[in-house]
Amino acid sequence: MRSLGRRYPDARVLCADAAALGSIDVFPGESAGAVVSGLPLLLMSLNKVSAILASEFTRLRPGGAFYQYTYGWGSPVPRPILESLGLSATLIGGTLVNIPPAAVYRIARRRAQ
Repeated sequence: MRSLGRRYPDARVLCADAAALGSIDVFPGESAGAVVSGLPLLLMSLNKVSAILASEFTRLRPGGAFYQYTYGWGSPVPRPILESLGLSATLIGGTLVNIPPAAVYRIARRRAQ
């Protein structure tokens, strides 16, 4: 973490549990427009994934999204978690050239119907 701070002195580098970010005022008085994540969600417990997403979405402004890159064949967030949090996951890109193939998902609040 220290090397990131030295390499990018204007960036704010936090070392914290992603599930706790909802209680940290990352941008004082502001909400984030996006979260970009490379967390290994597929290797985490369902409770941990749910806690991380719930926490991140408390800090995202309306219309904000959580972008997750993953190496799995489907959404990195199981449907029951998405439904319980009112979220949707959309595949927005990927590459077959990477080994293993990588994908990027946009996870966002579902629009009211």
